[in-house]
Amino acid sequence: MNVDEQILQIVSDPSFDSFTAFELKKAFVEKVGEEHFGVVEMIHFVCAQMKLLAKNGVIARSRKEHIFSSIYVKKAHFHVVKSTLLKSPRVELKEKHISYKQQLLLGIGEAEEYKKLCVEYPDLQVKLQAKYNSVRDQNTKILGKIKVIESLLNNKST
Repeated sequence: MNVDEQILQIVSDPSFDSFTAFELKKAFVEKVGEEHFGVVEMIHFVCAQMKLLAKNGVIARSRKEHIFSSIYVKKAHFHVVKSTLLKSPRVELKEKHISYKQQLLLGIGEAEEYKKLCVEYPDLQVKLQAKYNSVRDQNTKILGKIKVIESLLNNKST
């Protein structure tokens, strides 16, 4: 698990030299909004990120209390460690490439099944054809994304 870039940006702010988990959660909600996570998921996410930051030596608890009442401080070598926690663009592109390839394979299987069902059940062809066309269009878009990422990965400067 990697540290979320927004969390790192918040913690990088000079006003976040010492903070609580609640303050980090509040700043994260202000930055990204509430629509991405429910309340419980948000708390779990922030706690997991803080544990990851602590594990990597970026922050430390100044008081050993419950995670939400403890005060955390950045360690002296924060900026050195911070750069190692961010993924390189090349790694992120490779992960996207793998994800898109998996989506494409899934879509191809789905399209093949719709085509097969059209042959087996001709009376459902009108209904199935629309879904088949939709999946085929999605596959074309995903293929375009794959080509863009492959061209970036083949460019040695990325």
